[in-house]
Amino acid sequence: MTAIRDYECAVKHSEEVLPGVMKVVFDCPEMSSVALPGQFVQIEPSPDTFPVTRRPITINCLTDSGFELLFDVIGRGTELMARMKQGDRVRVLGPLGNGWVVDPGSKWLLIGGGLGAAGFQFLMDSVESSRVLIGASTSDRVISLPASHVVTEDGSEGGQGLVTALISDELLGGADSIAVCGPVAMMEAVWNSIPEKYRDRVQISTESRMGCGWGVCDGCSIPMSGGGYKKCCKEGPVFSGIEIDWEAWKEAGL
Repeated sequence: MTAIRDYECAVKHSEEVLPGVMKVVFDCPEMSSVALPGQFVQIEPSPDTFPVTRRPITINCLTDSGFELLFDVIGRGTELMARMKQGDRVRVLGPLGNGWVVDPGSKWLLIGGGLGAAGFQFLMDSVESSRVLIGASTSDRVISLPASHVVTEDGSEGGQGLVTALISDELLGGADSIAVCGPVAMMEAVWNSIPEKYRDRVQISTESRMGCGWGVCDGCSIPMSGGGYKKCCKEGPVFSGIEIDWEAWKEAGL
């Protein structure tokens, strides 16, 4: 895992790209030189305002001099982050966690649910080739990615239906690795739709309620199929799909 540091980063750009979804670009060359696809950062929303805990956000992609984040505005912390403007200086802890296991020259199939596709651009920029399947409730939840196939539950963009309808033996068989990210119920449905012969190729990017972000508080543990737990922040967030106890994870509501 790359060395973790607490950076003071300058906000370079901030905008609402979808209803309630912000894109914030940070100027931080040191972070961009060490971050790997699938890792995340802990953002300090404000040094003087409650909540004092930082917010974990996946790195969506790297820029020439820093990195970009996409996030939902869903609580006090992200509301404060949405107010960030160009020139603001923000404390950022990272890069954190273990990301996607990327082999040189590998071909990828990426399957995302809504904002779960945040971070896929970084992965796509890091592999030889990739194909993308995206499912969302409405067009307002679809992240635009190159060469992606999209379905929405209401049919407002792409076809109408669930992302599992896009999965085929041809796509699975043509991929060396399969990346999945999104809501737990969506990821479980994707996992259940993948035949046994392809499951060892599947990597799952998990999310969990998180305090420290680097393995101290134990608040983000994910149940494992062999028994016990692993920490989303330190041993994840990316795990092999075979490792996860899907039923226990769903019941825990993490």
